[in-house]
Amino acid sequence: MSLPVDMKNKCVVVYIGTRKLVVMLGDTGSSNPQVLRHEETLFPEGFEKGLVSNLQNASASLEKLMKVLLPPEAWEQVSIYVVLGNSRFKMYRFSSCEYYSPERRTISSHEVQSVVQQTRNVATLPLNESILQAIPESFLVNDMPAVRNPIGLEAERLGVTLQIYTMEFQAFRNIAKIFETLDLDVEGYFPKILPLSEAVLGDAEKQEGGMILDIADDATQLVLWKNGLLAGVRTLPMGGHYLTQCLAKDWNIEERDAEKVKEKFATLDIREQESEELVPLVTRNEKVQQSISRKEFLQKFFKHAHGWMTKILESADGFMQDEKVRYPHILFTGGAVMTEGFLEWVQKEFSRDGKLGISRHVEAQQELVRDPSMASALGMFRWIMTYKRSQEALFTPRGLVAKTAAAVRAWITNYF
Repeated sequence: MSLPVDMKNKCVVVYIGTRKLVVMLGDTGSSNPQVLRHEETLFPEGFEKGLVSNLQNASASLEKLMKVLLPPEAWEQVSIYVVLGNSRFKMYRFSSCEYYSPERRTISSHEVQSVVQQTRNVATLPLNESILQAIPESFLVNDMPAVRNPIGLEAERLGVTLQIYTMEFQAFRNIAKIFETLDLDVEGYFPKILPLSEAVLGDAEKQEGGMILDIADDATQLVLWKNGLLAGVRTLPMGGHYLTQCLAKDWNIEERDAEKVKEKFATLDIREQESEELVPLVTRNEKVQQSISRKEFLQKFFKHAHGWMTKILESADGFMQDEKVRYPHILFTGGAVMTEGFLEWVQKEFSRDGKLGISRHVEAQQELVRDPSMASALGMFRWIMTYKRSQEALFTPRGLVAKTAAAVRAWITNYF
């Protein structure tokens, strides 16, 4: 395996989804990120719905993919970012202010760091949750809200609103242990909704209102944007596996058998409903033990799918109503939306004009770009670029004096 000649601007994104494990090598050195290599495995050993069920097997699954992607001696040369595809995270908002009266102060990166750290410290989070990311949403400068970048402004008061993303401590630690076992230095762990929005929503959609319905195997996550800001996230315990459970119950078969049948024969193309093809429900030792006509199978599947989508859309409507977002752009992502005929079925049955969430402004193989279940992984490369720029603008000292003062403060903090 040959390495890229120049490892500068190269990074690795690891996506731990509910059904697949993916590793990608990308280049973020140009205007649009480029995916150079990618490897994946479906239903990786040691994982269950995006969580670790066996540490040794999970480590082996990741190590195998990483060795195909890059030789071990190169692992230390690239930054590694991890996208978590499970739905077990929570999002909170916390705000706090610092006051500088009676003297006004010119806001520098030091003041920004101070108020952000203070807000993290006073955030009353459950003790059994770990912080994945704390993202500044906006700043308050004196009485002026919704400031994106306060650097250089004169102020007597500086406040910040943080979006804090957490995950249950033990579940997160089990994931982190995989990377510790392999001596992989991780730059950060990200819930999938952060890079997902970066992948499929443009600036206009964020401003005018955008709703992402990410329908994964274990749950459906509703991600709502308005006025250029993330309005909130809601999680419904009804993912694609719900339909598998319904089919298993209908014919009294195991869920693993129902999943195989759904993967191979389920469709939302109404033209297939009259098919008399036989569908094998249970196969053992290459012999069919139980079968039905595809027409009967699809009648049940369409019925369950209609009730399932009705509940999802009702929740989405309630979310939009609560946040007073009217006529947002609707995008569908996740593995479940790849069912044949899904988008046309939603438009016909529910009169909803939406589109599949296809990754934008990322150079990669077309099968990756056009796969709605890969949007979070691809979007991470754009997040790396945009997030780094925004963080550098907020937290990096400017000018020789400011940089020297920051270095002195860091030295005092470390040694006294």
